[in-house]
Amino acid sequence: MTPVKAAAYEILTEESVTDYKRLMSVAKTYLKKQHDLFKVNGVFFGDGLGNNPTGATVYGRAFVSTGMVDAFALGSSNFMDVVNAIITDIYRTQGFVDEAHYQPSIVLVNPIDFFIQLVGAKDANGLPVYPQAGLFNEVRIGGVIIKPWIKIPIGSIFVADLSKYNIVNYVPFSIRVGWINDQFITNKFTMVGESRYYQYVKNLDQAAFVYDDIATVKAAITAAV
Repeated sequence: MTPVKAAAYEILTEESVTDYKRLMSVAKTYLKKQHDLFKVNGVFFGDGLGNNPTGATVYGRAFVSTGMVDAFALGSSNFMDVVNAIITDIYRTQGFVDEAHYQPSIVLVNPIDFFIQLVGAKDANGLPVYPQAGLFNEVRIGGVIIKPWIKIPIGSIFVADLSKYNIVNYVPFSIRVGWINDQFITNKFTMVGESRYYQYVKNLDQAAFVYDDIATVKAAITAAV
């Protein structure tokens, strides 16, 4: 693998950092947050083209329903059945005989699906089934974290054993300040924050990532009649 880069930049005026106390500190903090967000998005959604990292969702394969077809009667399956079916698929998939089982650790869905399927889920008495969902924006069940993520399309679901996605920090995050274009004469300057890292998934471990549609999985495990 070759290292990939995560970077962000911002432009300020010399007057702004002189006239407003702590503005430079605020700007550096914001730059670090933007860098981290860019890196996380690359880790999950990078297309792998050129110098871009290959995101975990790009490694994701389709759900395999072997042994779980029509496991539920018509109308009796729900969102958690979909999640557990994918977890089961990942767990029972092995690249070779006696390979250690994968243990899915994270589930990502679109915020709309998270709201409908978890935050809005109620029991027969009208009480929330997952009261922690709205409070902490995540649900933890059996060691698996279910979280909303804005870049997951509505109706899609990503489940993975993220211990199989390897990230090795190569060049730590740093901020550099300089001039571009005519900034020397316009009293502006540019701050660039960047880092470099390696990311990879071993060939046999790519089976530990599933990225599919909720409806497709639900249809596979639910009887049609």
